[in-house]
Amino acid sequence: PRSRPSRGPRRGGGGAEPVAPAATVASAAASFGDGEGAPVQLADIARDEFQEATLTWQLQNLLGAIRLFLKSAQKGYEVGEYCFRFGQYHELAPSDIKQAMRWYTRGARLNHKGSTTMLGKLHLALGAKDEASRVLRRTAAPSSFGGELGDSLAQWFLAELKFQSGQLREAVRWWKRSAENGDVDAMMRLFHVFNAGAAGIPREEARGKHWLLSAAAHGHQEALSQISWDGPEENLTKVERRWRDEMQRLGWL
Repeated sequence: PRSRPSRGPRRGGGGAEPVAPAATVASAAASFGDGEGAPVQLADIARDEFQEATLTWQLQNLLGAIRLFLKSAQKGYEVGEYCFRFGQYHELAPSDIKQAMRWYTRGARLNHKGSTTMLGKLHLALGAKDEASRVLRRTAAPSSFGGELGDSLAQWFLAELKFQSGQLREAVRWWKRSAENGDVDAMMRLFHVFNAGAAGIPREEARGKHWLLSAAAHGHQEALSQISWDGPEENLTKVERRWRDEMQRLGWL
């Protein structure tokens, strides 16, 4: 299955990989926020380090970013995010999936959304479907720590798991949740399913076109390539005109 966020640059960047002390992740949260005065200052420092780490990561200085995420985590700030970033780092080539799972597992124990979803993704990729389903449901379900609507990426992976298991109706249910959450790949899955139909899923071209237009409005290149606006204006429905105007507004046409 796909892996998002993208794999990005190769691992590297000079120096040895930062390693958290054994007790850091387990006890950092407990060491933050006690007392008066100084902890407030410590929080400000940790927040600044975290913001700098995020920018450094965006600039693709991955090891430098991880060191900064570690500093903020050692002060009890966004410990789950540190675990998530280190997990992502270990997925980059040359990958170390064992280490990636170790860090995602730590983040998942802290109820970090990204860590939990990525842990489920790795279980799915390794063929452990039951464990993948258990983990992914933690963030895919609405009103969970995946958010009010659930995590769209976890919903996508859960749909793919159901599809691989031959449970197409369940797959469509999770693709629909993911698509309604803004996932363009889920929108395209729904387009293909409804446009062709399948066992237990009636062919509904109108529903299929809705999801194709929705994916195109979100900039999905395959969707944009399958839509033509060359016909007469009067042949377009009101809904199609609205989608076309939205795509023009966003610069896709």
